[in-house]
Amino acid sequence: MRNGVQARAPATFEPRFRSGIPAKIEGVLAATTIAGVLAIFYLLVQMPGPLVVHVEDDRHEGVMNAKVVCSGPDGKQFNGLTDVFGEAKWPGLAKGSWKCEVTLPPKFHGGTLVGYATVVERKPAMWLARVERPARATVQVVRPEGQPRAAPAVRAVCAAVPGEDSPPTWEARAGLLDGRATLYLPHGRRCRIGLVRPELPAKEPGPVTDAKLACASEPCTAELRGGVGEDVTATLRPTEEQWSTVRPPPEPD
Repeated sequence: MRNGVQARAPATFEPRFRSGIPAKIEGVLAATTIAGVLAIFYLLVQMPGPLVVHVEDDRHEGVMNAKVVCSGPDGKQFNGLTDVFGEAKWPGLAKGSWKCEVTLPPKFHGGTLVGYATVVERKPAMWLARVERPARATVQVVRPEGQPRAAPAVRAVCAAVPGEDSPPTWEARAGLLDGRATLYLPHGRRCRIGLVRPELPAKEPGPVTDAKLACASEPCTAELRGGVGEDVTATLRPTEEQWSTVRPPPEPD
């Protein structure tokens, strides 16, 4: 008693690790948790970075729908198409050297590009493939007066270079209302454009298997040559007889 008040013993704190078996169990659990966190951190640090293939043109704009095939050191192969940004990417691949092949969209009239990238931990492995834009020809087809509207086929046939199996070609349909057709030509090549009977459906412009023009009977342009990304124009004026010959049958619904 002190001054009529019972004195209490001062408060003490005893660590749980001194409290026997439960404290030992908690210690083991804590050590296991810390070891697991460290192991996960180590695995994250060693995780390989993504493999990124970026395809762009000479204006640094992404090329969409280029086919990419990559082969790795473990023999596995991955393929895909480039997105709107011109990229195809794969995370979590095997570390080591990867070989990638890019097949450009047909309008580029290019072959297969080959490149290499090394996948390492954490950092992305990137291969940049750059291509030059094709020339673009806008062809105006003048419909003879009084003739029915139609979407005739306009075909370009360009000069071949040594080693090519066939010369580059492109076929597209002229619009029903404006009579214009857009064709993509390999830059720097001599090309002629003329009206033909269509080989491709109206909604599928592209290269054709028959690399011929009927310039003896149908209208054709003189030789054209466009530079990288250059726009060229041409006009075709068929006669009534020529229009009737090249006018395609109605497309099925």
